[in-house]
Amino acid sequence: MAMAADHRPTRRDAARHDQHTSTARFRGLAARVALAREDERAAVARQLHNELGQDLTGLKYELVHTAALLVEAGVPRHLIDRLQSLIGIVEVTTGVVRRIAHDLRPPELDHLDLSDAIEFEAAAVSRRTGLRCRVSSLSQDSRLEQAQAIAAFRVFQETMTNIARHANASAVRIRLSETRGLFTMDIHDNGRGITKTQINRPSSIGLLGMREAVEPFGGRLSITGRRGRGTRVVVRFPVGPPRRKMRIARDRSS
Repeated sequence: MAMAADHRPTRRDAARHDQHTSTARFRGLAARVALAREDERAAVARQLHNELGQDLTGLKYELVHTAALLVEAGVPRHLIDRLQSLIGIVEVTTGVVRRIAHDLRPPELDHLDLSDAIEFEAAAVSRRTGLRCRVSSLSQDSRLEQAQAIAAFRVFQETMTNIARHANASAVRIRLSETRGLFTMDIHDNGRGITKTQINRPSSIGLLGMREAVEPFGGRLSITGRRGRGTRVVVRFPVGPPRRKMRIARDRSS
């Protein structure tokens, strides 16, 4: 007579359950920390733009007005020139503040969907660096949650920074797609190609930060490179059912 199988949980089953529970709790905590960090970055960006930026703009106009009054009063030209130099310093500082505010929280993240935000940022990178950036956008509205979209955008930012600094590339292709319940962002440059040693290097803080950006929200990141054939960064997130919205690929090099 055959004996019935014993379905009582074993110590291994209990250990697996505890591990899954701990992993879920860790990801939940990491997700809350990431969201809190984004909220803080957005708040600091608003303060820089709305308060410090406006104060610097006001200071510039006051200096310009003062310079005009001093010219009318016949003040020696070398003193006027020094005042003009101060105006130039204020203009440069205002630009720095605006750039820092943008890096902390790009305004397009709050006003555009992910495809448009990436196209906008790619065009800005192209103007700054000369990289030819080709973006193939989604064929429907993004089904990503806001936190996932922000994480994907942060990976895109970090990847483009790495390409501009280290890849010696002339062109980048960015493809966004959503099929079979999976969002994919595929970034491929034509540069020198990252090595396995560089990918696994403990000091690669940027690469580690990219992984930490996506994993709390169920995402996966892969980085591969071939010598002389460029580097490929792929981000994937699980998503919900599709919503139609036709888009076309655009060349953002102009």
